[in-house]
Amino acid sequence: MAGKLQEKLQDLKTRLAELTDERSRLDGAIEEMIVDMAQVPPEQRSGGPWANDGASTRKYLELTSRQADIETEIVDLNREIAASGGAPGSTLH
Repeated sequence: MAGKLQEKLQDLKTRLAELTDERSRLDGAIEEMIVDMAQVPPEQRSGGPWANDGASTRKYLELTSRQADIETEIVDLNREIAASGGAPGSTLH
C-alpha cells in the first residue's frame, strides 16, 4: 500500500512541476504581450490586433484564461500532495 501512495505522490509532484513550468512560460508570454501592447498608442488600440475582437486581444485572453486554469490546478495539487503526507511545492507567486 505504501508503494502505491509513494507512486501517486510522485505522479502528483511530477504534474505539479509540469504545471509550474507551463505557468512560467505563460507568464513570460503574457508579459511580452503587455510590452507589445504598451508600444501601441492608446488611440490606435481600438482598431487592429488590440481591438476588442482583435487577434492579439483574443490571444491575450486565451493565455490569461489558461493561466487561471493552471493556478487552480496548482492549488488543488498542492492540497492533494499535503493531504497525501507530502510537502507541497512552493509554487505561489
